[in-house]
Amino acid sequence: MQIVWFMNIDSLINPLLIQIFLLVLALIFAHTVETMLGFGATLLAMALGIYIFPLNTLLPVLVILGFLQNCWLVARWFRYLKWRVLIFNILPAVVAGMVVGIYYRTQVANYKQLLILLGIFIMAVSILEIILIYRTRFAAGSLPWYLGWPILIVGGIFHGLYASGGPLIVYYSSRELKEPAEFKATVSMLWLILNFMLLLNLYSAGLINVNTITTTGIVLPGLIVGIIIGSMLKFRAVVFKVLLYMLLFVAGLLLLFQPG
Repeated sequence: MQIVWFMNIDSLINPLLIQIFLLVLALIFAHTVETMLGFGATLLAMALGIYIFPLNTLLPVLVILGFLQNCWLVARWFRYLKWRVLIFNILPAVVAGMVVGIYYRTQVANYKQLLILLGIFIMAVSILEIILIYRTRFAAGSLPWYLGWPILIVGGIFHGLYASGGPLIVYYSSRELKEPAEFKATVSMLWLILNFMLLLNLYSAGLINVNTITTTGIVLPGLIVGIIIGSMLKFRAVVFKVLLYMLLFVAGLLLLFQPG
């Protein structure tokens, strides 16, 4: 599905403007979350935005916006970045999984399969995250490789599919990086690298073009406003995360009933 822009008075009542407005609202919320927590923007924007635009239209826009936000987050937290953890512990397994996810996405002709898979993934991750939030006090130390690598590979697969494998990767990273600043810096650099790779893949597949760039530019205020609000707001992290994942669970449930 391609978005066509009409520069005349009829566009004032075009339903597309309503879609754009709703997507901007979803992006404001998603990037507010990412600014506060260091992750979650693409998954949340995908879960909400898929009701507004189809996956092949939405995905490249979200990847571009995610790349831009990660540039800002890396610049802000760069001095805390833990290169050794990123390069040796996280990146190889995630990249291996992402290659599998990208391959599967390019081979699937019926996006309804991907929507159902995304819905199941979001629901499962939401339940897992809520459980982990309340068990955080019991979690200590790094995960053993035989648990950590499968988690990272699966996270990479979903990042290749939807640019939103964050929750699994974040869980592993939170066990490796206890300091909030180190966590934000390292995870943001990871998203920056992965989203750059996804941009190259989407461009080679013809999904990034003038239409995509135009759409991204129009909804860009959602990213900017989200960063501003996220930088200003202060919430209790536990309460905020629980509400967020409850919302994601409902969004995932609704995805199971999306038409193809």
